Amino acid sequence: MQYQFSEVINELKPSFIREILKLTVKPEIISFAGGLPDPSLFPHQSIKEASNAMFDRNDQGIFQYTTTEGHAGLREWIAKRFSDTHNVEVSSDQVMIVSGSQQALDLFGKIYIDPQDAVVMEAPTYLGAIQAFRMYQPKFKEVELQEDGLDTDQFRSTMQEEDSKFFYGIPNFQNPTGLTYSTQKRQQVADILKETGKIMLEDDPYGALLFDEEGQSSPDTRPIYALAPENVVYMGSFSKVFVPGFRLGWVIAPKPVLAKMIIAKQAADLHTNSFVQELLYEFVTSHDLDAHIDLIRQTYATKKACMVEAINTYLGDEVELFPTSGGMFIWVRVPGVAIMDLLTIAIEKNVAFVPGEAFSLTGGYTDHMRLNFTSLEEDQIVEGVKRLKAALDAYRANQ
Repeated sequence: MQYQFSEVINELKPSFIREILKLTVKPEIISFAGGLPDPSLFPHQSIKEASNAMFDRNDQGIFQYTTTEGHAGLREWIAKRFSDTHNVEVSSDQVMIVSGSQQALDLFGKIYIDPQDAVVMEAPTYLGAIQAFRMYQPKFKEVELQEDGLDTDQFRSTMQEEDSKFFYGIPNFQNPTGLTYSTQKRQQVADILKETGKIMLEDDPYGALLFDEEGQSSPDTRPIYALAPENVVYMGSFSKVFVPGFRLGWVIAPKPVLAKMIIAKQAADLHTNSFVQELLYEFVTSHDLDAHIDLIRQTYATKKACMVEAINTYLGDEVELFPTSGGMFIWVRVPGVAIMDLLTIAIEKNVAFVPGEAFSLTGGYTDHMRLNFTSLEEDQIVEGVKRLKAALDAYRANQ
């Protein structure tokens, strides 16, 4: 039987990270590859309490279909929290619950991308966004990242080009680099969006994961949405601050944009899981989410410090670390090393990471790698870095 698949799906490659994760299911492998939260921090007891309270209400509606936009109370909670936190007015009818922020990428692609439209991306950028948008056959334009965010001169000229449809960016603890836009760069991006009349899809899964580090000033993590609300669609996620398995994310958008996304979502899945929306709403209205996030931030800050110390101890001058003050990743350059070849040796040494070129639209960053520090215990982090050192030594010996 010859199956007649679409041209698009035949050209689309599997997610590099998902393929690596298949290789790392063996218990002896220490994986720095996935962006997995620490499972020991999942609030098991609190979720159980919220679940019991939800069932005690004996409300049959928790099992029923709901609106495409999502749980009304949860949307109101998100709107108020966002408004209060970022000093910008957002109403609940600007909010839609999605099945993880990955769905928001897909829905936005559906309503905005015609074949050969140009999508402007950071370089490097989140590979899940590349994969989501490629379904709609765009062409991509890259804008380089500097230490404090986008190269805004390049960004302005790129957005002024007629075929540039929208910009996708991750201003807070960017994936994969970990960098955060400066206050100045945020304002410049907002101003350029207004000047050009273009729109940004702002992805902010890590913004709440800001580390309080001694001797370091806290970066500005205010959303660009707050600076240009008519020109930005904002994506948030509960995966990194609650539990990823619920697959709950949300978007805040100008009403005309949200109306189109709702139509696209109706065609995709009618609505996001109503049961877990109800459970999450019970949790956030009866438990202290901020206290839980503080625990996550403190734990991840300690793990990041552990990884940085281990890299400095065992890899030292052989690598270049890119600083980050939050999020889940460390971006590392290994000058003169073909990282894909190093990955093959690393897996033999029972350690894994994501090579930099997975985050590139043009095959760049071949001497970079992304390391995740959140999902492992400190002793595993240290051991994993030792294995990276052994892999690097074996690579150099082979050269």
